[in-house]
Amino acid sequence: MKINYHIHSQHSIDGEMSIENACEKAIEIGLKEIAFTDHLDIDWPDPDFDFGKLDIEKYLMDLEKNKERYKDCLRIKAGIEVGLQPHVLKEVEEIIVTYPFDFVIASIHIIQRMDPYQGDYYSNKTKEECYRLYYEETLELVKEFSNFDVLGHIGYIRRYSPFHYEEDDDLICLSLIDEILRVLITKGKGIEINTSGYKHTSKTPMPTPRILGRYKELGGAIITLGSDAHTIDDMGFGLDSGIGAIRELGFEHITTYTGRNPEFIPIV
Repeated sequence: MKINYHIHSQHSIDGEMSIENACEKAIEIGLKEIAFTDHLDIDWPDPDFDFGKLDIEKYLMDLEKNKERYKDCLRIKAGIEVGLQPHVLKEVEEIIVTYPFDFVIASIHIIQRMDPYQGDYYSNKTKEECYRLYYEETLELVKEFSNFDVLGHIGYIRRYSPFHYEEDDDLICLSLIDEILRVLITKGKGIEINTSGYKHTSKTPMPTPRILGRYKELGGAIITLGSDAHTIDDMGFGLDSGIGAIRELGFEHITTYTGRNPEFIPIV
């Protein structure tokens, strides 16, 4: 079954497509199930481009309207991508329990009040220091917070890293990565294969196949697949390659969610 479980509509501050247009594109390219996961990053440090501006009630109403419109040809799930920072976890929890989401991605976009998209994060740090800080912050947050379904785009730090890319960059701080994976597995949480990573110089998803392999070796089995689409053109980006990577590693199922409950779909 072709699915995409990471999509951003115009309800996200950086989304460029309506829910309706995204659904039309999904049907055109043969997707059977999709999850919209618009951004909610409370206390974003840049007030001029605030990822915390999500009108959740309006967003969910729009989703319900399109669920009805496309009910005969496309399964549409109501998701959200919440950004975790240590001081917003209680507020994030309250929002998640208040609204009827099918699926919750937890992502780390801000590290010590800095966005890796911007250059300041990398100032006066080595490559390893930048990676270590990202993974240390991720580990503490997934230890403390549990009300999510999968951890988003593990290895996000390399998306914007100004350092020269090397083949083994994904193995930097591997012991920390393993600890993060163990916490997720112990809590019954999954990871996503974020196929936007194929745009990177490495031509690999986030996390990379080697980290996906570590997750499997440690006993992980919950995998979702998403292109992190913000535009129509990215609705199907990398999904076939992502499924291929999962299959090559020996995973037999991909995961979908309804009402926060996972369903394991055989990979055919």
